[in-house]
Amino acid sequence: FRSPPAVRCPLTSAAPRVCADNLKDLQRLLRRDDPERREVFKQVCKWRIASRDLVPIIENYQSDRNLVITAVKVLVFLTMPVDPSSEDVAQQIEYLWDLKAALTRNVAIAVIVSLLEDPLDHLERTSFTEDDWKLVQLVLTLFRNVLAIQEITLPQKASGEATQLLYLADSFLELMFKENMMDLILVLAQHIDEPSGYLKHENLLLLEIFHYLFLGRDPELIAKVRPEGSKV
Repeated sequence: FRSPPAVRCPLTSAAPRVCADNLKDLQRLLRRDDPERREVFKQVCKWRIASRDLVPIIENYQSDRNLVITAVKVLVFLTMPVDPSSEDVAQQIEYLWDLKAALTRNVAIAVIVSLLEDPLDHLERTSFTEDDWKLVQLVLTLFRNVLAIQEITLPQKASGEATQLLYLADSFLELMFKENMMDLILVLAQHIDEPSGYLKHENLLLLEIFHYLFLGRDPELIAKVRPEGSKV
């Protein structure tokens, strides 16, 4: 890479198609990224493509469901947990915090959560399909990845960033409650034995989400975060 790839959507009638192609190219690059060196990941994060391009795409093109889903797929690749055996672990962790900050936005979270509306409706009607399952898996994986961003590096502690990062983690959790993501996670957990059998594959993923939700936190304080009307 020598310059940022053209990910942004041009303001033309062809915008969704052009943007989708660009996102798919980026997705392919991330899929082929060397797991030890992670040069593509590092460069994409260095260019702040998540905050400059991916999140704005989700917020501004929310009516284009397929485009939003493609952007979420790229974010899932970017937010995957760091392999301790890879290079520049501390730098990668710092980039993950930047990604978490980029996603801690009301509109972006609301749009991503809204992707679950149709699958959950089908779940209630016992017409849950494989495509529904794949979409649920995608959204849950993104939230699992972002919740798992908790480690604070020594350089971050030394620079006095720890308090700010802990506040960011709390803000993300508050958004999950505000946009009813926690309620939806509970609904999915309650339907784990649904007739199609697809959700059984996400047992571990749901457990991981609950693990990261409660890791290092007082459950009573988490309960106080929930907004009025939440069923959690």
